[in-house]
Amino acid sequence: GTLTVVLILVVGMIPLLRAEYRRIGDAQRARGLELDRGPILRRVRYDVAHPLLRFWFRFVFPNTTAAVRLGPRRTFRERIRPELEAYFGLCFERLCREALPRIYERQGVAASAEIGEYWDKQLQIDVVSVRDDGWIDLGECRWGKLRSPSGLAHQLDHKAERFTNPKNATLGRIAFVKKKPAKLASDGATRWLDLEDLYA
Repeated sequence: GTLTVVLILVVGMIPLLRAEYRRIGDAQRARGLELDRGPILRRVRYDVAHPLLRFWFRFVFPNTTAAVRLGPRRTFRERIRPELEAYFGLCFERLCREALPRIYERQGVAASAEIGEYWDKQLQIDVVSVRDDGWIDLGECRWGKLRSPSGLAHQLDHKAERFTNPKNATLGRIAFVKKKPAKLASDGATRWLDLEDLYA
C-alpha cells in the first residue's frame, strides 16, 4: 500500500540523509533566554531543525528493525501512531515561536524581539518573547483537546508570577491552541491564538 511505498522510499534515503546530516550539521541550538544572566551551559540543549530529519530521527530510524520484523503497518500502528500526538504538540510549540514575529507585524508592533523558550529547575514556558519596548510575552501551547480554558489562563498567570523579570517589563500572556474555545474569560488578560491566527 501507500504506507509501504513511503517507508521503502524513506529507508532508501538513509545513506543520503546520513551523509547530508554529517555534511551540514543541521542541528539547531535551542536555549532558554538568559534573562538572569545565568551560565549559558545550564540553558543549552540541541534540537534537530530540519523537519524531515526531525521526523526521521524520532520515528523512522529507531523503528527500522521493527519495520522489517513486524512489517510497516504493524510498526506504524504499535510503535508510531501512539506517539504522534505528543510529537505534533512539540511541532506546534515550534510553529508558535516561528509565527510570532508575523503576528507582531500584523498587530503593528514595531519593536524587535528575541523569541525562544524558557526553563529552569522549577519553571518551563513554551514561548517567551522579550521585546525591546519593555514588553515580554509568555505563551503556553496546547495542541490536544483543551478541557479547561480558564485552567490554562490560570496556569499562565501562575507562571507569570514565578517568571524571572529583572527589568520589570510588562508581562503579556498568550494561549496558543489548535482551535479557540467558544467561551473565553471576560477579563481579557490572556490573548488566545489558534491555527487560523498563525496562518492568517
